[in-house]
Amino acid sequence: MTLIVGILCKDGVVVASDSAATFAATGRPTIGQQAIQKIIRVNEHVLFASTGAVGIGQVLADHMATLWKANQLGGQRTPPQVMNHLGQEINKVVFPYLQSAQMQHKLVGEAGQSLCKSLVAMPVGREACLFNFDFNGAPEQSTKDIPFIALGSGQPIADPFLAFLKRVLWPSREPTLAEGRLAAIWTINHVTRTNPGGVGGNIQLATLSSVVGGELAVQVATQEEITEHLQRVDTAEKALVKELEGSPSSAAATVPVPHGANGPNN
Repeated sequence: MTLIVGILCKDGVVVASDSAATFAATGRPTIGQQAIQKIIRVNEHVLFASTGAVGIGQVLADHMATLWKANQLGGQRTPPQVMNHLGQEINKVVFPYLQSAQMQHKLVGEAGQSLCKSLVAMPVGREACLFNFDFNGAPEQSTKDIPFIALGSGQPIADPFLAFLKRVLWPSREPTLAEGRLAAIWTINHVTRTNPGGVGGNIQLATLSSVVGGELAVQVATQEEITEHLQRVDTAEKALVKELEGSPSSAAATVPVPHGANGPNN
């Protein structure tokens, strides 16, 4: 069980996740809440995260690294062309496992160990892109109209909360990286406190954004930076309570809505 959130921003991509893993055999959990790294820094330009079968995710992450090193994800390709190519490559990797899963399902009635959804953040030319792929590699690209994606068991709770944050924080424009970071962490935190089980542990956060020279590169947030965002979430929730209690002036002074350059949190 897991939750991964990706948000396409006007100046990059944000990816966040919980860190709890549930071990299972034949569809039944054996042990849970084991901490693992769910957001994988494939290289300095590519982020990968997956839900479902951990082993399949590891294989796909390694395959992404091989494709990038072989320069099969660059050149003059457009984002849809890159997305389509990645989807076909994922299908090649997972197809034998899916075939085995069909046979396994007939025998034991469960085949979850072979199913894996994935999310990829990467540059195509100078454009930061966010792609997600179904179990068989069927692709989808996040857009300005639908900039967020949630994957995993926490998705039914995360999707409406992300839609709420979009309506409140960026109703008619693209979110900034600062807003994306806050929204992603707020969503993971909300689902962790709401979900009856399976989503938990420390929050993980990474971005794909411009560095010196304009190149798009991966940056992984420290636990201190994540804690600071959680403090902003707590402040925002308390400000909402004050607003509902009839104290708008005090709330307006404390709500941390990130819009511009504010040091390391942008």
